[in-house]
Amino acid sequence: MIQVAINNDFASWRGAARALLADRIKPGDVLWTDRGQNGLFVSRSESAEKATPLIPKAFLDLAEAVACHSDPSKWGLLYSLLFRVAKDNKHLLEIESDPEVRQARLMEKAVNRDVHKFHAFVRFRRLEIDDLEIFTAWYEPQHFTVERAAPFFMQRFGEMQFSILTPHGCVHWNKKDLVFSEAVDRSKAPKADEMEDFWLLYYRSIFNPFRLKVKTMKKELPIRHWATLPEAILIPELVRQAGREDVPSINHRS
Repeated sequence: MIQVAINNDFASWRGAARALLADRIKPGDVLWTDRGQNGLFVSRSESAEKATPLIPKAFLDLAEAVACHSDPSKWGLLYSLLFRVAKDNKHLLEIESDPEVRQARLMEKAVNRDVHKFHAFVRFRRLEIDDLEIFTAWYEPQHFTVERAAPFFMQRFGEMQFSILTPHGCVHWNKKDLVFSEAVDRSKAPKADEMEDFWLLYYRSIFNPFRLKVKTMKKELPIRHWATLPEAILIPELVRQAGREDVPSINHRS
């Protein structure tokens, strides 16, 4: 058994996987661990790298998404798929009934959904530090999607200097570059500001009691995000005013 320690990112896995593939190491002979643990990082010679087979772009795109998933088994799954694509069937990803392909697709879907929620539920709060206006947000993604989600905010809020803090890493925009930093805990979350009133007014204006479906709302707006959404404080009141008895609790986290 070969123990391979990597960072929790696609680039680190790709470097190790290429080396293993060049040496024809079978997936069942590899134990993937976090680089914080003791482990052998496999190196490769120049000749071995030249011998690495060409991998379809479709696999690399899939692997980049799956690499963001929170399940550590992703690395072994990706290497198994890589090995099979390179050695057995370059069209493997087209076989949707294959258990490993299906598992990877489900992980990819979960990551893409997490990015979508990331874009929808981040709420910036204005801070003023040394006469400099900075917008800061706290968000809790389910997966390691900070880097995949960040370009959206750069494009949408490019004129703002902002930081998004999460327990899975942080991103900062200084109006020139996106800079990524280590994860932080919730104690670093920004406090309420005058933008709260805007979100409360906006949410009241778009809330339609005649189209209210509480179960659907919880699916599209998961309760675990409510603590970071200024407008969420209105949900129990608006649901109650709509004459519904299944009033959700804002204090419940799931």
